[in-house]
Amino acid sequence: MMSFTLMVLQLLALLAIAPLFDGIARKLRAKYQARHGVPIMQTYYDMYKLISRGRVMPTHANPLYKYVPFILVATSAAMFCALPIMYAGTESIGYSDVFVLLYLGAFFKFVYSAAAVDSANPFAGVSASRETMLGVYVEPIIMLSLCVVVFSFGTSSMPEIKNFINEGGYVKPSIVVAGIAFLWAMYVETGRKPYDLAEAEQELQEGLLSEYSGRDLALIQTSLLLKQFSMLGFFLLLFIPSCGNAVFDLVLFIALAGALYILAIFIDNFSPRYKMISSLKTNVLTPTLIAALGAVLYILGV
Repeated sequence: MMSFTLMVLQLLALLAIAPLFDGIARKLRAKYQARHGVPIMQTYYDMYKLISRGRVMPTHANPLYKYVPFILVATSAAMFCALPIMYAGTESIGYSDVFVLLYLGAFFKFVYSAAAVDSANPFAGVSASRETMLGVYVEPIIMLSLCVVVFSFGTSSMPEIKNFINEGGYVKPSIVVAGIAFLWAMYVETGRKPYDLAEAEQELQEGLLSEYSGRDLALIQTSLLLKQFSMLGFFLLLFIPSCGNAVFDLVLFIALAGALYILAIFIDNFSPRYKMISSLKTNVLTPTLIAALGAVLYILGV
């Protein structure tokens, strides 16, 4: 019961603060592009405006289409609750597991892409194909990095892994190398350049949302924020130690995740732009080799 309460508290804390980091990121992006930009509270205003509006659906969409926003919010919330930010060291719960979070992420991607295809919007269909392609390239790196962590600690339970990390387990060379590849994968999962272009969001990552509006769009944008912070939290929980105090751990986690979220804006503005296929072919090779190196170091016992 204690773990469930802490899970709810950490979820509510993120829902309250995540739009602020998004607003700061939008403001910084505008500044680097020599624009005035929106107020840092703009994401809150946008969410409030969208929630107050009604719902529309494509004429030929499946009945399931209208439930997708709720499914995505529930899935992303479950992903974040699976992270043992506040409750490591409390009673063990099987739900907080590396593979549970991994499967929830894959399910989120599947539902997100399927809804886009179901809308029959051409932009949404192309974007869904692109989203699936990203998963094909990135997920092997995620799996290889996670295998190093799971085999090194002999468990896939995230509270247990977090306790091992707090005891200094993260200093093993194989864990550090795997963490570098894993951080790259989490960056891609947050949808940043060169894997998404801010100037072409409607045609690329945001194309999946072309047919959504009003409350549905607000729910999906909330789920995307939750997913992005869940991915960043996945890295932080597996590779960065914490102090063991529930409240301080939550504050530290939100600060670190928010810093990584905002740091991505600098990469956004200074990274080159590539075509989708050429970008993946050139950029995926390096993190794949890094993840493979981490696996080799583990096999050598380093």
